[in-house]
Amino acid sequence: MQIHETAFIISTYRSMHPEVSKDPYAHLWNNSKTDSLLPEILDFISEHEPLLHSLRNRFFLEEMTAFFERYPNATLLNFGAGFSMYQFVLPETVQTVEIDKEDIVNYKKEKIAAWMKDGTLPKRKINYLSMDFNTIAVNKIVHELTKSLTDAPTFILLEGVLFFLNSKTTNELFQLFGAIQKSGDLLGSVSYDPQVQTTDVYQKLLAYFDKNNDTNDTFAHQTLPVSFYQNLKEYTLLKNTDEFETARVYAVNYKLPKKTEVLNESLYILKKN
Repeated sequence: MQIHETAFIISTYRSMHPEVSKDPYAHLWNNSKTDSLLPEILDFISEHEPLLHSLRNRFFLEEMTAFFERYPNATLLNFGAGFSMYQFVLPETVQTVEIDKEDIVNYKKEKIAAWMKDGTLPKRKINYLSMDFNTIAVNKIVHELTKSLTDAPTFILLEGVLFFLNSKTTNELFQLFGAIQKSGDLLGSVSYDPQVQTTDVYQKLLAYFDKNNDTNDTFAHQTLPVSFYQNLKEYTLLKNTDEFETARVYAVNYKLPKKTEVLNESLYILKKN
């Protein structure tokens, strides 16, 4: 399994619980190859993955909705955008910059253009940047991004990325965020807390990736403690929750097992100082 294949899996998860994710367009990415992978994944790792990823989407959608209500002409910078569809639920005044690996960006750009043209999707202002965070220099990312930015506020989303990065690249990315954001801008981030490493379900995740990973598509198995976010000099941590806790708000009719029995990601909102 290559990293880009996880993008299809996550979008399919969102499509399975649109009432929770509030993503009415996730199903557009559904395909037979991904569908054939899901039964084994859900059986091997956890049957609750679709709901948890839908909750993750909902949490950030609510945060962005509130931000863009205050700043309707602001910009969403979606790092590791995958096949997320936030921009089509957010107001049309929001400009989006999507950043991901070249194969994902090229495929998504073509599909999105066709769907906007035929009316499947509403028209939106979207810029695309192709880059591999593990190989590109931070100053080059800054150079490329500044071409797409105005003086408007920004909301940076780093979702489904940090698990695949090493600590050096992670630190460089957050230095980049601090360099391009202004005081009051927001940053949303997702990562696993180190405590998750003691759970059986996390070990199942690692075992599945090790079993199915393409040998040419390497990645780290990174976890980050809350102290990482608390100690960021450029930011103040505003919110710290997790997918399990958000179920109490957005999925009250669903029954989940214990927190330690689900693949629970931590969710953070930070404000630029």
